[in-house]
Amino acid sequence: MSNNTEQSILLEGVLNFRDMGGYKTHSGKSVKRHLFFRSANLAKMTAQDQEKFKQLGIKTIFDYRDDHEAEASPTPVMEGIQNIRVPAKGAAPFKMPGTAKIESLNFDFYRQIDTDLFTKFYAQMPFNNPSFQRLMQLIKDEANLGLLHHCAVGKDRTGVGGALILLTLGVPRETILQDYLLTNGLLTPMVAQMEKKLKAVYPDADLTVFHEVMSADEKYLQAVFDEINTRYESEGDFLHDQFGISEEIRTDLQAKYLE
Repeated sequence: MSNNTEQSILLEGVLNFRDMGGYKTHSGKSVKRHLFFRSANLAKMTAQDQEKFKQLGIKTIFDYRDDHEAEASPTPVMEGIQNIRVPAKGAAPFKMPGTAKIESLNFDFYRQIDTDLFTKFYAQMPFNNPSFQRLMQLIKDEANLGLLHHCAVGKDRTGVGGALILLTLGVPRETILQDYLLTNGLLTPMVAQMEKKLKAVYPDADLTVFHEVMSADEKYLQAVFDEINTRYESEGDFLHDQFGISEEIRTDLQAKYLE
């Protein structure tokens, strides 16, 4: 795996922002830098952050959030960058919590969910999901890159989207899990702040589930891989069936996006 101190890019108003390049693939080649980025929401971007986006060559922002999340924390419109939003939550029976403020909706979310439900949420996300189908369509055309994909905190929906991109490029699953786990260190300040707000409103609340759901736990992303194994003979079959990425297209993408 590459040196991960190079993955994270510090922005003033955007958390968990990083370049997905530099990872080694099964073939021994590495994912090129400045093609694929992942982050938390962009609502608090500064002018300097927007300048950084230009320098990085970001042309497409792909947003996995639901309507209520995007309305509460809108993405800034930037000249020359296309904004595409297709909600990725799928059939999950809950409303994603917001990060803009701690409200009863958020607390209800932590009361109605547990790690088992959350693991199942991950497992169903990559299948028959219009959001990831659109994402994978976009990555087929290099004119759309650099592409930044994000959700609210850049962990769950972005974690699955990141796994799909890296799987397509031939990055080993254990490396993809390591990329996913980088979120924990990058979100520590935000999680502490959210916990403080929750405690102020609900002083007696048991925040165990909050911490379990706010952490990037290997078992969540592993559930995605396990479900792919259960439903398909191979990764190639999965990518072809769900996203129209044949072996030929996959080979072509690897030729373009690896070095």
